[in-house]
Amino acid sequence: MKNLKKVLALVLAFACAFTMFAGAAFTDSADIEQTEAVEMLSALGVINGYTDGSFKPNDTISRAEAAKMIYTIWNGGNDNAAAFEGKSVFTDVYSGHWAEGYINFCYTNGIINGKGNSQFAPDDKVTGTELAKMLLICMGYQADKSGLTGTGYSQRTNALASQNGLYDDVTAAVAQAMPRQYAAQIMYNALKADTVKWSTDANAYEKVTTTAMVGHMNDDGTISFTSTTVNETMGNKCMDLVTDERILLTQVDQEEGRTTYNLNNGAYTRVATDYSDLIGQRVNVMHKENDTSKVYGVYAYEDSKVVATGYVGQLETVAGGEKVKLAGTEYKVEDAAGNLNNAATIVYNLNKDTVATDSLSALAATVVGTARNRNAAASEIKLIDNNGNGKVDTAVLTPVEIGQVNSVTATSVTMDNSIGTKKFADDTIYDGIAKDDYVRVIGDDYVSAGGNHVEKLDVINAKVEGTRTGEAKVDGTWYKLVYVSGNWLKVETNTTYDMVIVGNTILYAEETEGSVTDVAYISAVASTGDLVLGTGDYTQDVRMYFADGTDATVTVSKVAGTKLNNNRALSGFDNKLYTYTKLSDGTYDIEAVSATNLAGCDSFRASAALTGNVVSGSATSAYYDSKIGGVSIADDAVIFVETKKETKVLTGAQVKNWDKDLTTLAFSGAYLVEQSNGINYIAAAFLNDDDANVSIPGAKDTSYAYAVVNQYTTTLNGEKKIAVDAWNGTETVTLYADSVANFNGNVLNAGQLFSYKVNGNYIEDVSVAAQEAAVLGFDGKAEGELRLRDFGVVTDGTYTLAEDCVVLAVDDANNEGVAGATLDSIVESGYNATGSHRVTNIYYMLGSGDDAGKIVAIVIDSENNKMDPEHLVVS
Repeated sequence: MKNLKKVLALVLAFACAFTMFAGAAFTDSADIEQTEAVEMLSALGVINGYTDGSFKPNDTISRAEAAKMIYTIWNGGNDNAAAFEGKSVFTDVYSGHWAEGYINFCYTNGIINGKGNSQFAPDDKVTGTELAKMLLICMGYQADKSGLTGTGYSQRTNALASQNGLYDDVTAAVAQAMPRQYAAQIMYNALKADTVKWSTDANAYEKVTTTAMVGHMNDDGTISFTSTTVNETMGNKCMDLVTDERILLTQVDQEEGRTTYNLNNGAYTRVATDYSDLIGQRVNVMHKENDTSKVYGVYAYEDSKVVATGYVGQLETVAGGEKVKLAGTEYKVEDAAGNLNNAATIVYNLNKDTVATDSLSALAATVVGTARNRNAAASEIKLIDNNGNGKVDTAVLTPVEIGQVNSVTATSVTMDNSIGTKKFADDTIYDGIAKDDYVRVIGDDYVSAGGNHVEKLDVINAKVEGTRTGEAKVDGTWYKLVYVSGNWLKVETNTTYDMVIVGNTILYAEETEGSVTDVAYISAVASTGDLVLGTGDYTQDVRMYFADGTDATVTVSKVAGTKLNNNRALSGFDNKLYTYTKLSDGTYDIEAVSATNLAGCDSFRASAALTGNVVSGSATSAYYDSKIGGVSIADDAVIFVETKKETKVLTGAQVKNWDKDLTTLAFSGAYLVEQSNGINYIAAAFLNDDDANVSIPGAKDTSYAYAVVNQYTTTLNGEKKIAVDAWNGTETVTLYADSVANFNGNVLNAGQLFSYKVNGNYIEDVSVAAQEAAVLGFDGKAEGELRLRDFGVVTDGTYTLAEDCVVLAVDDANNEGVAGATLDSIVESGYNATGSHRVTNIYYMLGSGDDAGKIVAIVIDSENNKMDPEHLVVS
């Protein structure tokens, strides 16, 4: 199976993404950045890998290694220096030293000098500057005439090296030891550099010229080789290399049964690297003279530049015909004759020497108005200036097919929109492909290695903020819509969608179902609506309970996207679950949960379908035996429960704690179901009982907190409320009580442990029945035993921790919470200064019901293990 190891979604220059980079023969090829240079120098035998198959690109090279590489270049790839072995002038290059011949040769030819005192220092590391000096000498520069010796030689060397392009693409510091891959880059650059000779007449250096068989591009796209006078390069001088210049690269194909490629329908063969990213550009091709069967380098001609990349959906013509616009930026466009003309610019198909279209204006027309389809809009376009005059003269189109995955098997993937089935064995398909993924497919005609390329497209979730014909506004930006099956892609303002956006075009938009957190319960509807001034529309107030436990009176202006258009009550809209969207004017658009609006769940059942689905007991009761409608309840389910007396928002865990058989309540209701590992679970539900004027059982769980300030009176939503700031173990929160009566006669002061229950937005049943004690012993276990001496009590007590015992850590002296408390935080009390008494170090609270006599909450002082003020107990 050929799989992309990285999903390349919505990335420009797709062809480059699939390039098989150089150095693939090395086990650490992924670490090689200077791939072209390493590959070329390896192919020429100048620089080699190690016996373990690695290249070690970031290891540095020694002076001895540099001498061998220079010798090999000078001698056309031959690295046999036996003829130069013998007594060395350097005392540290002993007879038999592996680099003896290379060092002697380089020293004799003035390429490398010693380091003084008859020392060569073969193992010292070579800097970039030192390597550049050696190569400049090889190119014909004389050290004395060029200032490459003496004080300040490094500045002069660097200047001359830069002038000759030796430091091109070298990002390593040239004043430091040179990593192997950058040494290769400097030598690669030197092979392309012109040789020189000193002219005594001109008292200056002159370029050396030579006659060579060089390839030239004909008007029909073929390549002819003629004897041409050219500047001699070091590659030509030493290794018989020639460079064919300004060859328009139109095609790259992998050779059958090989890992190599051919260029332009076999004009060049045995090319080691996939150069698809250069298609459409003028390139220089380096090979041995009279032999195009092995290419040693391909690089863009110096005047050839990619001006811009983008998507066809972003392409527009500009009035006057002299320019095109891509992604909002204008570019001048010229034809083959050099005339400004966007109607005659050649556009090539990626990797095909056939012309896709004869102009950019014709291509732009494929995405204008109702012609804008997904395939055209998402195809990529690359604009190129091949002659360096700042005008686009060539373009490359990457045609694509857009679709959605219908099915995935062990061997293949099937997609819609006539894309059909692609096989893992034959095609390049991104890892983890799944049903319903959106994809972009590059056909095998347009890739070098053969086989189709299937790429995943990113999906974003966003709200549409506005619409106009053929366009939609998302996150402040206007995007184009595709035209599908005779209509613009359907989107509506203030509606959230899962979208696929490529460039400036929305290809897909699927309305988001949401989740149970987006579900609300409407318990009551106002008797009449209100006319919206200036319109025939109405709004209606409803009482809505939300999944987070809050409730509010909200105004509804739409139902399932349709405006309310008469002054009537929303008959039958109470006692139901809804998904909702808050509109920009503050009103709500609601849609009843149903079999077609599942809020992200798997199925829905209404109250009429509940009878017969109960496990046992009353057939009229939706709730029975800790289940709803016979279906198990998820702990984190959202359950809306209403009786005539009250309405609560509960968790599934709270409902499951009800008595198994509620004989006093005859609930009806409806619910949403999610499936996990083949088992159904209630995810959201409403239960109501209009006949029983009773409290909802198990509606309130007890919570515990530590007051950090004294209780106070405040105003909330225009009404006076009682408030306290308290530490809950995670953060300091403000808790509000509807009235002081909810404190059951208690007055909360800073430093007190208290319990409470939540009722909607408020707390009630506040209790401060906490004891202060010193810990005398603890077995450190969950539901373990704790031995305490209470303040003011002379006998010890042994207590069991409740299953869900809450541990709160505080800095009691400053009435502040401290995060990170666990059972391990409970430690024995220390002694006072005289060692006669223990110091109280906890507050604790005992539970009731099933937890009667058990410790349900503990406050510990994590700062100094003593409560403030300091109280003592008899030890």
